[in-house]
Amino acid sequence: MRMLVSDLDGTLLGNDDALSRFTEWYTTHGDQFRLVYASGRFFDSIVELIHSTQLPEPEAVIASVGTRICLYPGGEHIDAWPQCLGHWDVKGICDILTVSSKLVLQPDEVQTEFKLSFHADGLNTSDLVKMRRRLSEHGYSAEMVYSSNHDLDVLPAGIHKGSAAAFLASEWGLKPKQVVVCGDTGNDLPMFMHGFRGVVVGNAQSELKALQSPDVYHSEQEYADGVLDGINYWLRRQTVTA
Repeated sequence: MRMLVSDLDGTLLGNDDALSRFTEWYTTHGDQFRLVYASGRFFDSIVELIHSTQLPEPEAVIASVGTRICLYPGGEHIDAWPQCLGHWDVKGICDILTVSSKLVLQPDEVQTEFKLSFHADGLNTSDLVKMRRRLSEHGYSAEMVYSSNHDLDVLPAGIHKGSAAAFLASEWGLKPKQVVVCGDTGNDLPMFMHGFRGVVVGNAQSELKALQSPDVYHSEQEYADGVLDGINYWLRRQTVTA
């Protein structure tokens, strides 16, 4: 058995015909994989997508950029996650970061106990380093996930889509080489840092296209076609062990 972890918006979603081809393949071959969706969306929003599109039903959902893991379809939370290391206080961190005029807090409905989300156009590496330093000076250690040159998610240290996928794989008794992850933007980047087999779809943002590793396959095909192409790439090479 293997685990397939895929982002939704811009990865599996974005081309209905491609999604139809992926779903047709999964109907026949899905018994090889435990399917997991990893998204910045809330669980309820992901459920709505599953009901309103051709997305196959997963076994679990990694929601809110990795800060929550829920079983599907019931939505039961895995209580042992997230495993926060260090000090975390949403209000305190928000007060520190909103001093920067480059950050605009996103609406309340997208914020959670373990995720602060901002609109932040055109941040560079220096900006992110300064923000981390500012938080560190106040005793906070946090993950900063910047994607599409526009969205900044601030999460507890060590908590993101990648660590959530690693936790779930361990819970299911799977080794890293038995896991295939697929994505298109910066908030998917941590999934490619855990020794999994990676698939970068052809329409991916530059932060993923820059990845260079024997464990990462760059598909020339886009959206769900790229996901399917990547899965077949790894299966052909038998680098995902049963």
